[in-house]
Amino acid sequence: MSSVSFYFDYVSPYGYLANTQLPKSGLSIDYRPIAILKVMAIVKNQPSPACPAKLNYGFVDTARWAKRYGVPIAMNDGWWAALMGGQVTMELFSGAGLVAQKLGCFEKFHPAMYDAIWGHPRDVVTPAGREQLLADAGLAGSGLFEQAMDPAIQADLSRRNQAAADAGVFGVPTFAIGDELFFGNDRLELVKEAVLGVAA
Repeated sequence: MSSVSFYFDYVSPYGYLANTQLPKSGLSIDYRPIAILKVMAIVKNQPSPACPAKLNYGFVDTARWAKRYGVPIAMNDGWWAALMGGQVTMELFSGAGLVAQKLGCFEKFHPAMYDAIWGHPRDVVTPAGREQLLADAGLAGSGLFEQAMDPAIQADLSRRNQAAADAGVFGVPTFAIGDELFFGNDRLELVKEAVLGVAA
């Protein structure tokens, strides 16, 4: 079976929605964490908050998709306020995903991180809150978030951002089968058709 590359960033609610469907998709997924705002800057795309009408539509649309999928969705207000206020950076979370892959604990970390931001919001802003998240995911003492901002990890993330931009990625979630891209959680059905020959 062909592997499907899944470009994602925890900042995206549509990425969260797509991710909830991947375990039951039957697809072989190559998870590729990126910092999407950096990628968008490279390709000269604009994030949704830059367009209020698009942002407002996104709140309504993601709620529709969550209902269809039968999954929870809620804005993590504390996390969002911290991002907007510069208390934390988006690269912290993308970097943490990258570290989790390197440490071999991605399968535990990844769903917990997405759920903490978009499923069942919890404190991921304070060090104590993040450590509790890791503890609840069975990753206590991993030092995962501390490593996320290591210059070597962030340099690797930057390389991945550039590679994603070079591949044509302009937003998340994006799926890739070879050189063919599929953007959006609603394209998962097309991805499954392309790989398995059946609808999602």
